[in-house]
Amino acid sequence: MTPDELCTSDTWSPLTAASTHSQLAGVLGGFLITAIALLFDRNSREAVHILALFSSAVLILMLGSFLFSLISGNQAPDGADRDAVCAISWTQTALSTGMLAAGTTALFGGLGWMLAAHAVSRAGSADVDDVAAYSFLADLGGWLTFAAAMASTLILSETTVDYLRFMYDRSPSTGLLAVITAAAALAVLVEFRFVYVRTRELRRSLATTAEETRLALRSIKVATIGLIGLAVAAGWLALSAPRLPREWMTEPGLGVVGVVVVLSFVVPVFVATAICHSVASTDVRRVRLRSR
Repeated sequence: MTPDELCTSDTWSPLTAASTHSQLAGVLGGFLITAIALLFDRNSREAVHILALFSSAVLILMLGSFLFSLISGNQAPDGADRDAVCAISWTQTALSTGMLAAGTTALFGGLGWMLAAHAVSRAGSADVDDVAAYSFLADLGGWLTFAAAMASTLILSETTVDYLRFMYDRSPSTGLLAVITAAAALAVLVEFRFVYVRTRELRRSLATTAEETRLALRSIKVATIGLIGLAVAAGWLALSAPRLPREWMTEPGLGVVGVVVVLSFVVPVFVATAICHSVASTDVRRVRLRSR
């Protein structure tokens, strides 16, 4: 590798962008703290799970903000150490971006739940003509979640490709890049299907005034636990990267790169998909049992 003083990959520098990313993660974390304070006044079961999701998102966003601030202080010196410093910066950037993407998706996932819960609570006592407006609000929450998950998935795929290009001197395996691109496309399709099916079920339930709409909690616990696990694992690896043997960075082996790709792409995309699967909807199995 022959990195420049800004450690660029495809004309993009992680050192230049780190300070802006740190501010973004900090602002999003501060917004979530305000949302958590507002949710403490609610006693519904949905609010309890949204609180848990938001709390995990605050943790991962604040850790990501701190890691980005560390990256912004990195400087690539002249000489042989430049390769190692740039490789460390790219490793930390990939992990921090995964944390930022997962936390942002959780923010919009919780916001979608808040919109849907508000729509369901008001639709029961609303006029028939107003139910359509509340159904639109519930749909909006689900599609906001999908938009955040889709954007996060695509950003993570591009960041992973840039990371691999830098680590392998701009010439990683074409097959590996194709796998990452295909995995991102497949994840977006799965996320779309989850949101489409679940928003459709909720819309039908709101249109049927004969029975009370009860929101189903699916995968929201998985997403919450996944956020915490990602924050711990990715945060630890990012902080430990400067202490690892330098040859692990300058001559990256499959093990090191594989762990970084898993924590910066696979796990955040899994969390985003779980959040899409947890989009507010009704429990179809319970409705079918009642109909029988």
